[in-house]
Amino acid sequence: MILSRLSHAIREQNWFAVALEFLIVLAGVVIGFQVSAWNEARQDREREALIVQRLQADFTDITQQTALTIDQLEARIIAGDTFARLLQEAPEGSDTEAFFTSLSQAVGTPVPLGRSATYAELLASGEMRLIRSESLRTALVEFDEQVRRQELAYASLARLITDNAGILVQAQSFSLEDTAALPPHLEAAIAEIRRSPDTFTAARLTQRVNQVNLYWHRGTLERAQAVLDILPALSDPEP
Repeated sequence: MILSRLSHAIREQNWFAVALEFLIVLAGVVIGFQVSAWNEARQDREREALIVQRLQADFTDITQQTALTIDQLEARIIAGDTFARLLQEAPEGSDTEAFFTSLSQAVGTPVPLGRSATYAELLASGEMRLIRSESLRTALVEFDEQVRRQELAYASLARLITDNAGILVQAQSFSLEDTAALPPHLEAAIAEIRRSPDTFTAARLTQRVNQVNLYWHRGTLERAQAVLDILPALSDPEP
């Protein structure tokens, strides 16, 4: 209908009508673009709010789990010191149960939790653009870089234990629920392990590995908390 009126106005050389019809068409196009842009922006803000909620849940879990791991590492370090003193002060001891208890508390080091699943999804989908907060984007990148470095460090730490503390794993394999029921030949093998300088060296190495791992987990907790500190201000975005 607009095209028909426009054609008629041109034939009649009614330039005022032509200009008016043109303005009506132009205004319609502009309004259409504005409505479309507004709707797209509204959808982006809704998606951003959902992402913020998921990040809040994600990093709350990460901080809680990392804090628990830090507690475990601190306990392992203390247990490692106790185990090393046991080997040093009573290498000929017959308290097999105490030996195995101390050994089980000292051996091993926890695996890092890894990346934020929500952040990894944002990178894969290209939706990082939806996060308007520059400080949040920076905190997420710094956390992910911390995790990447921690995973590389952990691979080296685990290799140290594997290559140099195998005697502790061997001793652990002798463990039974009822240590009093150990046959004589295993009692002799355990006594030999207790006397071995390699066992003491492995115990101290494992303790130091846990100290380094503790350092990395504390750094990860700090980075995760930095993300959480930013998120509350974004949890109620403007419409």
